[in-house]
Amino acid sequence: MTRGKKPEAVIDEAKSFAERMGYRWIDNPHPDLGFDFEIFKAKSARLVKVRQTRYRINPESFYEDLFPDEIRDLRGLPFPPFILRELWLRTRNERAWRRLIVYDFAVTEIEWWKPDDYTNPYAR
Repeated sequence: MTRGKKPEAVIDEAKSFAERMGYRWIDNPHPDLGFDFEIFKAKSARLVKVRQTRYRINPESFYEDLFPDEIRDLRGLPFPPFILRELWLRTRNERAWRRLIVYDFAVTEIEWWKPDDYTNPYAR
């Protein structure tokens, strides 16, 4: 599990962001599981971990190196593989969210996703 206090204000903002994309959400009732909430709609269910960073994210960095604990926690969740795991990132100076899908073998950044009407302005 990630150290420190959960960023409750940022998590609340992430839930509002999910609602704007048409999702409903459920808080994680199990503090030992490494995700903050689940989002779902008719054709999609995802587990979300939220992280706010102090500094700008270097586009040349590997997310596995920047957020190893969060990625390890998401990969270790006891859910079937068809339920996607996402890490949502935001820096203190950026207002847009970066959505990353965490697979067992890789981490990918969502650049554009029509069903959610989502565009990532920081996509590499």
